[in-house]
Amino acid sequence: MRKGMLLLLSLLLLAGCWDEENLSDRRLINGISFDLSEEDPNLIKGGIRALNIQSQGGGRIEVKDELLTTVGPTTGELGHEIKNYVPGRLDVTKTFIIFLGDELSKEGISPLLETFYRGNLGYLPAKVVVVKGEALEVLSINNDESPIAFRVLNGVRSAEKNTLLPKVTLFTLWNTMGDERIDPVLPLVEKEDGMPKIIGLALFDQDKYTGRDLDTKQTTLLMLMRDDLGFTADVFIPYEKNPQKTYRLSIMGLERELNTKLSKDGTFTSTIDLKIKTEINGNPLRDSDLNGMEGQADEVLTKRMEEIIKILQEVHSDPLGIGMEIASKYPKEWKRLDWEKEYKEMEIKLTVVVEIEKTGGLL
Repeated sequence: MRKGMLLLLSLLLLAGCWDEENLSDRRLINGISFDLSEEDPNLIKGGIRALNIQSQGGGRIEVKDELLTTVGPTTGELGHEIKNYVPGRLDVTKTFIIFLGDELSKEGISPLLETFYRGNLGYLPAKVVVVKGEALEVLSINNDESPIAFRVLNGVRSAEKNTLLPKVTLFTLWNTMGDERIDPVLPLVEKEDGMPKIIGLALFDQDKYTGRDLDTKQTTLLMLMRDDLGFTADVFIPYEKNPQKTYRLSIMGLERELNTKLSKDGTFTSTIDLKIKTEINGNPLRDSDLNGMEGQADEVLTKRMEEIIKILQEVHSDPLGIGMEIASKYPKEWKRLDWEKEYKEMEIKLTVVVEIEKTGGLL
């Protein structure tokens, strides 16, 4: 682990200028957590994971991965409290990931993140994740390979490439939290068998976590409905004649059209049309009926996506941007619209067409 720390430190040194201050006077924060305090629900329990760099003389340095915790009424005061009993400067300019406890997130995450947007200290490319349970439980995991914040960060980035998660940063999150026309979604992490695991997406209504989630089988489908295709994406479809077995379709291309219309009675209807181009990369039953497989995929994906839309409407979470579509096409109607009531009751139609363009030599 010490070799990994030294390599990481070298990369940090190459990325910036440290002439005016001794590096040994700094603690480089790479992860922060926020939870409700168990003793007082009006207080926030904060944790930071930092690289403590100490000079050993003779040009040698020692790097330790430290965990520091404290309690306070606001995130700003948490930072000041930690500074009071930690020597050296706490450097938050490279805080790569922020962990938010699920119960605290239900109260609204804007006040928790506001301090990162003020001044020039916030690292806007930082990732934000919701933790099922206490965020500190994940931040406090000791990992021999690398600091736990970097392990989760790498997992999030990998999931983004595989179309399991959207690319959300502090910067993009700010733009959606304050816009009632669209709602954010954040990666959901859980501690499992002593290690962090990405288990899905946390659904938000503005800046408040709704308490409802999508699992990793549903997240890819939500990404497709958002026209948010990563580097790779796979869906598994049960055979029509043998539902216990599935074939794997790798998504090669995506065309998505969202259209919203206003009826004469003043209600809105949205239609999402998806055309998905795929390749068969797993066909254990060696089925050669491509037309039948395409039709089965159309039916299965439509049903699964309709279930996701139902969940979104139940909790008033609109990551699809239907509100944005209405506001841009019908600005006058949007201003006087009771969006919470309208969104939950409006009809959202879905059309899915799957095309199998390649068989990958499996047929």
